[in-house]
Amino acid sequence: MSRHALSPLFDPQSVLAVGPPGLPLLAALPPALRARTVELPLDAHGALALPAELAAPQRRPDLAVVAAPAGKLRQVLEALAPARPAAAVVISHEPVPGVAQFCRDWARANDCQLLGPRSFGLQRPHAGLNASLHPQLARSGRVAMVTQSRSIMAVVMDWADDNRTGFSAVVSLGDEAVLDLPTVLDFLVADPHTDSIALYLEHVRDAREFMSAMRAAASVKPVAVLKADRGGGPRRGDAAGIAPDTVFDAALRRAGAVRVAHFVQLFSAVKALGFRRRPTGRRIAVLANGRGPARLALDRIAASDGTVARAELAPATREALLRALGPSAQADNPVVALAPLAPGGCAEAVAALAADPGVDGLLVVLAPDPDADLPAVARALAEAAPRAGRPVITCFMGDAAMRPLRRVLDDVGSPSFRTPESAVEAFGNLAIDHYNRQLLLQMPPPQPPGRAPDTEGARVVIGQARADARSTLTEPEAKALLAAFHIPVVPVLAARHAAEAVIAAQQIGFPVAIKIDSPDVARKSAVRGVHLDIRSSAELVTAYQRMMANVREAEPGARIAGITVEAMASPPGAPKVAIGVARDALFGPVIRFGSAAGARAEPAGSLGVELPPLNGFLARRLIERTRIWRHVLSEQVSARAHELLEDILVRISDLVCGLPEIESIEINPVIIDGDRVLAADTRITLLPGTEGAADDPGVGGYAHMAIHPYPVQLVRHCQFADGTPYTIRPIRPEDAAPLQAFTRGLSEHSRYMRFISAMRELSPNMLARYTQVDYHRELALVATVLDADAPDTGETLIGVARYLLNPDGDSAEYALVVADAWQRRGLGRELMTALVDAARRQGLRRIEGFVLGANGPMLKLMGSLGFHIQPDPDDPSMRQAWLDLERPPN
Repeated sequence: MSRHALSPLFDPQSVLAVGPPGLPLLAALPPALRARTVELPLDAHGALALPAELAAPQRRPDLAVVAAPAGKLRQVLEALAPARPAAAVVISHEPVPGVAQFCRDWARANDCQLLGPRSFGLQRPHAGLNASLHPQLARSGRVAMVTQSRSIMAVVMDWADDNRTGFSAVVSLGDEAVLDLPTVLDFLVADPHTDSIALYLEHVRDAREFMSAMRAAASVKPVAVLKADRGGGPRRGDAAGIAPDTVFDAALRRAGAVRVAHFVQLFSAVKALGFRRRPTGRRIAVLANGRGPARLALDRIAASDGTVARAELAPATREALLRALGPSAQADNPVVALAPLAPGGCAEAVAALAADPGVDGLLVVLAPDPDADLPAVARALAEAAPRAGRPVITCFMGDAAMRPLRRVLDDVGSPSFRTPESAVEAFGNLAIDHYNRQLLLQMPPPQPPGRAPDTEGARVVIGQARADARSTLTEPEAKALLAAFHIPVVPVLAARHAAEAVIAAQQIGFPVAIKIDSPDVARKSAVRGVHLDIRSSAELVTAYQRMMANVREAEPGARIAGITVEAMASPPGAPKVAIGVARDALFGPVIRFGSAAGARAEPAGSLGVELPPLNGFLARRLIERTRIWRHVLSEQVSARAHELLEDILVRISDLVCGLPEIESIEINPVIIDGDRVLAADTRITLLPGTEGAADDPGVGGYAHMAIHPYPVQLVRHCQFADGTPYTIRPIRPEDAAPLQAFTRGLSEHSRYMRFISAMRELSPNMLARYTQVDYHRELALVATVLDADAPDTGETLIGVARYLLNPDGDSAEYALVVADAWQRRGLGRELMTALVDAARRQGLRRIEGFVLGANGPMLKLMGSLGFHIQPDPDDPSMRQAWLDLERPPN
């Protein structure tokens, strides 16, 4: 198996130590690696003289650790260039203009994976690698720490020394001239020494790359994030009222990561997220050996704002608790043992609570008690916790006598904490992790249910506004745009003068509302440009004249096209909400859901914010996170109206995915009338000029989106020579069961040709990996035929082709397999042609794959498609088949 592209950095087999004598690197290296390490000291002037033998191509070292004065770094790297290290850690402190670009150019010229400059360095404790400025090598552990701050890495290392915390890797990214956060995350996902990841972030450069890497990491390993500047910095959200930092919260939630607010919470979060047991809800039961500790835990639960909740215990559970803890015990939640706690009773109580269907997790809070054998209790908990069907988090309050007891639980993988507050927060992180992973696994469908949107009609509306040099759509245009995506709207007609207003009102039917129609008036009510509940033509004419006078007085320079006339669609007392879209400078479109009172009137954090694309599940969760749902809508809105709200949000998502020209949308109010939901006042603005003009929305397109939507444009309807129809389309999560059936149906020969093993089926992890695709970095196409007997989907998979981007981002590795019964009918050619076309659209320069030398039909197919075929130098039984995509197809 070939080494990972970053293996020379994280797991080097040879090292160059470039810098002053006494680097921490040299003190920690194990003997075998020390024997393959060459010291290259700098002279008194900070210059490097490279020995001639190190310039030999066959002597190329894996890693160079370069500690040079910032002012001499260019000269040192130039002198090091003939050695061409595969990786380099550049440790420097003071910023020097142009050095980052120089390092980028130098690394590209020498094919080097460079970390830095201005990095505090890297540690790989299990390998004895201390390529950092910290004098001591950290303990070995299973947590990887990645930071964008030199100072924070220094703090983390010092803190870890004192707290006996171990790491699988510690990385300070520095200026990220070459290696950035997404690249390092991709390595840690595959790293067998890393079970969980902690990140300290200060900025995100590329939202698409960041989201893609974070989603890939969090789908496999828990990720906890601490980000600086939570409340400060410029507001990136536009006038839709999204509070600072809320968009980043939404991005992390969608990526499946857990965000913590304080530095001290970061490792507590990682500690809890590394626990094998995960809750499926937020209801927590507290077991304590005193009322005081229990009350502290309850106070923190009450202050969690719904992240965790107090579980209600079943009567049978309370009876079992009294048997376990004695009749003096408090057997409600919190459960308090008032007699000295015995090991057996504690274990029985844990088992009873874990068996209660109303409990999602347990928190055991114990204070020092001289009358109890707490070491024996800790050992009993260490045996009971792994067997419980729920996560069991413990808190041994205190230090001198209680610290060793916490380690008893930590050693069996059951996280133990010092305070009730940190223990409750740890369970909250588990609950958030479960919630966010549900969001992470959602793949929005190819299009909303029902009719396909009229995208071309929407573009005609946008084109007219562009032709008129307008960035704001009129109310009728905005409603037409919504209607093109099948969003129900309140009917509206435009009127240039009073007579047309009367005609419009007669067509719609009284009562009506009228509003000023002006591209220069953002808030109509502010200039008295709205008049409601007009019930006659005479009243309409009077209201029209008064409105025109009011607007001309308030905004004398405003262009006025006339008014709009619409039905009064809001019965008294009907619930109202607001739906908006803002354009974030980094993450692109952001969808907002909240009260019709307006974002500015809502308490901080009460708005629901989500990144598109959405499906029904994501839209439902967006609604249910909001204050207006919890306190108003959940009691007043019918199930049908709830479904319609979800549908509108999904269609708004589809609109902003398909129309990159949209800058903002404000629908306020959205009226809920029984089982009807209607969009009323609507304001839509476009990005200025040609910004946001439609890109190619295939794989690699949707440049305005942080998360790549399902590439519906790649769906192709085909037929075999005998007329049998079939479809080639991107894979979806619901294809997991059909893909498993397809794999099981392959002959042993076909399975071996594809997987080079005798595996008969895919594991659950492999099924998830193959069907939950991130279309930014990979593509999987399936060929399907209609099958009335197929469960759920009504389709049977008959072929699969996929490619996955290589770390260079310019090439991809492909794989192809066709069901035995459908071979030799041209399906393989069609799948590979579709795959190659998509790779070209994504801008890749090369697609390559490895084929068994004995697989003659596959080699013949690849040759007929123009692929170059050559022996694999690392394995004589394999052939490498590759195609230069920069050359036009034959």
